[in-house]
Amino acid sequence: MVLLVPLMLVLFISTLDQTIVATTIPTIGRDLHDAASGSWIATGYLLTSAVMTLIFGKAGDLYGRKKIFQAALAIFLVGSALSGLASSMVELIAFRFLQGVGGGGLNSLVQAIVADLIPARQRSKYQAYLGITATLGVIAGPLLGGVFATDLSWRWIFFVNLPIGGVALAIIAARLDLPVRRSDRAADLLGGLLVTLFTVALLLASVWGGDKYSWSSATILALIAAGVLGIAAFIIVEQRAVEPITPLHLFSSRIFSISSALFFLSTLVLFVLMLYVPDLMQSVHDYTPFKAGLFLVPALVGLIGATGISGALIAKTGRYKIYPIIGAFLTAAGMITLSLVQAAAPTWLLIPVLTITGAGLGFFIQVSLLAGQNAVESQYLGVATGALNFFKTLGGAFGAAIFGAILTAQLKGTRGPANTVAAYHTVFFWCVPVMAIALVLALAMYEKPLSETMIAVAAGEVEVPEY
Repeated sequence: MVLLVPLMLVLFISTLDQTIVATTIPTIGRDLHDAASGSWIATGYLLTSAVMTLIFGKAGDLYGRKKIFQAALAIFLVGSALSGLASSMVELIAFRFLQGVGGGGLNSLVQAIVADLIPARQRSKYQAYLGITATLGVIAGPLLGGVFATDLSWRWIFFVNLPIGGVALAIIAARLDLPVRRSDRAADLLGGLLVTLFTVALLLASVWGGDKYSWSSATILALIAAGVLGIAAFIIVEQRAVEPITPLHLFSSRIFSISSALFFLSTLVLFVLMLYVPDLMQSVHDYTPFKAGLFLVPALVGLIGATGISGALIAKTGRYKIYPIIGAFLTAAGMITLSLVQAAAPTWLLIPVLTITGAGLGFFIQVSLLAGQNAVESQYLGVATGALNFFKTLGGAFGAAIFGAILTAQLKGTRGPANTVAAYHTVFFWCVPVMAIALVLALAMYEKPLSETMIAVAAGEVEVPEY
C-alpha cells in the first residue's frame, strides 16, 4: 500500500488533467484574451498524451519501468507548473502539449508497475482500485476545475498537481524496487515521431480546412499530403521495426479495427459533451464554472451505469454486439435533443437527456475495449489494450479540436443568446452523423465468442494492463 497509494495519486492527477479544463475554458479564454483557441487547451494534452502512451509503454518494457515512470512524472510536473504560470494562450497550449508528453506515460506505466508488483492471483483486486481511481479522476475533473476557477484561480487546476506529484515522485524514488532492464534493442522512436506527424497534420487540416484556409489552399493540401505520407511511412517503419510501438498485425482482425474506430468515435462525442455542455451553461445561462460542471454528473452517471450493466450482461451471456448498436441510437437521440433545447427551456430538462446520452456512450466504451481485446491472442492483450486506448485518447483530441473549430465559426459575428444557442445546437447536431457512422460499424462487426479471460474482464474480476 505504501507504493500503491502514490501510484493511485499519479493515476488520479494524470486522468484528472484530461477533463479538469472542461468547465474552465471560458474563464481561461477571457483571462488570456483568446477564447477562440480555448479548445486547444484540451486538445494539446490529449494529442501528445495519446502518442506518448505508446512510446513510454514500450520504453518501460525495454529500459525498466521505474526510471521511465520517473521521467514521465517529472515532465508532467514541469508541464503543470509552466501551464499554471502561462501568460498567454499560445504559451498555455504549448505547455499543455508538454504536460501531455509526461501524462501519456503515466496511465499505462502505473498499470504495468502494479502488474509487476502484485502476484497474478491478487492482481485483479489492486487493479480494480486503479479502475476506480481513474473513474474518479474523470468525474472529479470538471467539478474541481469549476471550484478552482470560481473560488481560487484557474491556474490552480495545474498547480494542484505539484504537491501530489512531488510526494509521489519522492516515495517512488525511495521505495519502488523493480528489476533493472537493459536492452540492446532501441525503442521505436521513429514510429512515434511519424504517429505524431500524421496525427497533427490531419488534425490541423480538419480544423483549419474551410475556416482559416480554403480546402484547396496550399496549406491544407500540404497538411493532407503530410498526413498521408506520414501514414505510409509509419506502416513501412512498423513492418520493419524490431520493437514496433503498434504491431500492425493487430489490424488484420476486422473486429479489432472496428473496435478501434468505435472507441475513437464514441470518445470524440464524449469530449464534445464534456467540453461544450458546461460552456453552453456558462455562456447562455450565466452559471458559475462549478454549477456548469454539475450538468456533467448525469452524463457520467449514465456512462458508468451503462458500462457496469453491459459488463455484467456480457459476462452472463457472452454476447456483446447489440450494445454499441443500442449505444448509437441512444447517443444520437440525446445529441439531437440537445440540439433542439431552446434557451428559455428549464435547464433541469437537460438532466434526463444527458443521462441517456451518457448511457449510450457507456455501451460503446465497454464493448469497444472488450471486443478489441477478445480479437487478439492472449500474448498481445497488453499491447492491444494500449493501442485501443490510443484511439480513445485520440478521439478526445479530435473531438475537442474539430468541434471547437465548428463552434468558433458559428459564433463569429453572432449577437444575443438566441444566436449563441444556435451555435451550440450546430455543434451538438454534428455529432449525429458521427453516431451514424458508428452504427454502421457496429452492425458490420462480427461477434467472436468471448474467451474465459474476457468474460472475467467483462465481469470486472480481471483488469488488463496496457503495455
